[in-house]
Amino acid sequence: MVATLTSTPPSFLPLWRRKLPTYNPTQCLGTGKEALEISSNGYIKTNTIGFPEKGISTRPGTSSTPRPPRPRRIILVRHGESEGNVDETVYTRVPDPKIDLTEKGKAEAEECGWRIREMIEKDGANDWKVYFYVSPYKRTLETLRHLGLAFERSRISGMREEPRIREQDFGNFQDREKMRLDKALRLRYGRFFYRFPNGESAADVYDRITATRRTKPKRELNYCLTWPSLACVSNEMV
Repeated sequence: MVATLTSTPPSFLPLWRRKLPTYNPTQCLGTGKEALEISSNGYIKTNTIGFPEKGISTRPGTSSTPRPPRPRRIILVRHGESEGNVDETVYTRVPDPKIDLTEKGKAEAEECGWRIREMIEKDGANDWKVYFYVSPYKRTLETLRHLGLAFERSRISGMREEPRIREQDFGNFQDREKMRLDKALRLRYGRFFYRFPNGESAADVYDRITATRRTKPKRELNYCLTWPSLACVSNEMV
């Protein structure tokens, strides 16, 4: 009996040994830091790479991607005490964006401004400036108005009213009993993904807040963001 040796059909070879049609070298991100790269000789090989959004090169031997400009600091400020914080029935008769601060809330905002200024001045720099982002809700605009009393006009680089950092929308006028049932249902469904009727989920808030990354910051500025709630702050902001 004569044994005949034949080459293994390509379809039976392991993936990493198969010869592929000629392609230009390319890389695809996989799980973790593993990737597949098609080499110049047409064979697949694994390669460990980084992630460009983290400032790490995607090709071995190349320099890191330069980091985008970053501000000196980002300061998150919640609004002062509002009428809704004192009396929840306010939400049943006053639109959420129109709820005012209490007198106590105005005093809190002004004190907060002086504390922020003190923190910035500890850096020892004489040319510091602050840029304000504020939600269009009345209570946050009032907070900024009183907070800003601690800063001369020359220290304020600018102010931008940014709707994307507004409070989570829980619906229109909020019936207390219906809201209680909705919050109980949210616990069953999942706090992050449950969307309130005529309102938003925490995931919706996350999406619009992270979209603010497209606004490119300037170096060495102190950014102060004044908004209704810090519960859904995205780590993408920093």
